[in-house]
Amino acid sequence: MRNLGLILVAFAFTQCANQTLSESEVKDFVTTHFEEKVGYSDAVTPFLEDIGTDLTVLNTLWGESSVFPVEDVAADWFYEDSVSVEIFDLYIHGGTAVVMGSDTYWIDGEATSKSRFCGTVIKENGKLVWKRYAFASENERARDFVWPSVEGDGALDSYNTMRTAMVNLRNSDGLRISDSLVEAYPDWATAHLGQLHYYILAGDETNLRAKLAEAQSKESGCTPAEKTLISAYNPDLTREERRGILAKALGFAGDDPMIRFWYTWTLDDLEEKMAVLEAGLLRFPESSVLNNMIAYVHMDAGELDEAAHHLNVYMRIHPEEPNAYDSMGDLLAKQGDVEGAKKMYLKASSMHPDFAEVSKRKSDEL
Repeated sequence: MRNLGLILVAFAFTQCANQTLSESEVKDFVTTHFEEKVGYSDAVTPFLEDIGTDLTVLNTLWGESSVFPVEDVAADWFYEDSVSVEIFDLYIHGGTAVVMGSDTYWIDGEATSKSRFCGTVIKENGKLVWKRYAFASENERARDFVWPSVEGDGALDSYNTMRTAMVNLRNSDGLRISDSLVEAYPDWATAHLGQLHYYILAGDETNLRAKLAEAQSKESGCTPAEKTLISAYNPDLTREERRGILAKALGFAGDDPMIRFWYTWTLDDLEEKMAVLEAGLLRFPESSVLNNMIAYVHMDAGELDEAAHHLNVYMRIHPEEPNAYDSMGDLLAKQGDVEGAKKMYLKASSMHPDFAEVSKRKSDEL
């Protein structure tokens, strides 16, 4: 369906462009266009020559399209010393080409920015020009997470699977994956996260202290985000002290939903909690942990309809997570729907051993 959209755009422009374009001339045009965007004032004229009448530009991260302001083009736009381009795909229909690729900007051998783009190229007055252009800058994309500081086949996938288990309270899964990561990467501190998570929630201070000491003995190769997150599991911290550490962790990895969840947990004010979670949901509206957490904040505020909305999102997108049904059971119980709550609790208890006892107990207590 998405390809059909591109074809229809191309077809529409073909109606007013009778010339047939070749793959080589379009690739040459696109490559030259980017490579010439250097040299300050030297770049202005060739850049403007590549702009079609009423070129429409869309920054996909901001969601608004507008006619490109050719009158604003200035020499100081082109301060990089080189620009490279990679063409991913090219579709030509008659006199219209749709090009997808990426452009990277360099200063003294350092890549200072990179964008992904999709543009429409046609001929106007006998020369190729951009007619439509959509882009997203990687600099503006959320990338501030607690990334693993090791490399290896499957390391990132296993790490992400561990974190998913942790935030959805499948704590034994997180522990199991953490144990395997520690064995596979004995010098990687963050491999211990699933262990730390399990023991702090289980109230097992002996094992928690042992695993924390083990993790912190391996921090020499860690990122600041990893180190700070690990330190937040110290059982000697007060709530206020843990809040400060997690606020620092957000400074290193502000897009990380897991840190945002733990930081919100340390807050007392409902409005502050709501604001922190809403900021995270703007970036990750489908996040299981953020939707679950904000649902409980709404419940605490007596806003049960809003809580139901977020739990419905949680259940719809993550139907395999027992915590979604356990949380919905909590909401239905709060609403007075005893039978509905029991149904949710029993479903959760049947889905995973970690919920077998606690969710069944909630059902029995109704």
